[in-house]
Amino acid sequence: MSKIAERTGIIWTPDDPLDLLSVDVDGNCSEAEFTGMLAINQAGRDWLTGKIDIAEYLDKLEYYGIPDPFEILDEFADHVEFVISHG
Repeated sequence: MSKIAERTGIIWTPDDPLDLLSVDVDGNCSEAEFTGMLAINQAGRDWLTGKIDIAEYLDKLEYYGIPDPFEILDEFADHVEFVISHG
């Protein structure tokens, strides 16, 4: 089972694959945190649509403060593989 499925308790198949990669911030975030959220989510969209490669996507995650970008990518890949194998 993927970590996403373990956490949520369901085999989640979102309408938009970006939902598996996106980040959010709370209402008390700073302007820099909000800008970082937008940049990270845009980078996810750009990677999924082939506008940037995986190395550039991981670089953007690191730049905007994601401490272990490979963890997010691994969870995404594991969940996609899990869904495909059970579909």
